[in-house]
Amino acid sequence: MNERKITDDITISGQPSAEELQNLRASGYRTVINLRTMDEEGLVPDEERMAENAGLNYAAIPVSPDTLDDIAVQNFQGALIGDDRSPALVHCKGGGRAGVLTLLHLTISNGWSLAQALEEGEKLGIAPSDTSPYRAFFDDFIKRHSPAER
Repeated sequence: MNERKITDDITISGQPSAEELQNLRASGYRTVINLRTMDEEGLVPDEERMAENAGLNYAAIPVSPDTLDDIAVQNFQGALIGDDRSPALVHCKGGGRAGVLTLLHLTISNGWSLAQALEEGEKLGIAPSDTSPYRAFFDDFIKRHSPAER
């Protein structure tokens, strides 16, 4: 699953197996956020049902370079915020999208500028590279939404 704890409330990972999903609640997680699209290979069948049967909150917010938009980021933030939501496991196929969305969330929550977001993202190992298909949206979103950029 290659998980990486980003904050006390957010861990990112690649696709958890069915067995790992069943054990997440026992490991202390309360929420699973799946960022994978339905057409990707290697999805766990019935992931939502499995997570909910394990006593976890579940949100599917499918994103790709073509579909990542402000609404997806808002849905992501909404899935993280609230009573009994954290800690959360955020996953995609390999952890890249999970890192980008988590860094956007942290940027807005902390009021970071784009430069601060990239610096913090580098420290955490989740900053989108210059060649990332998510980089243009990342930069634009922060410039439009972070108070530090106004």
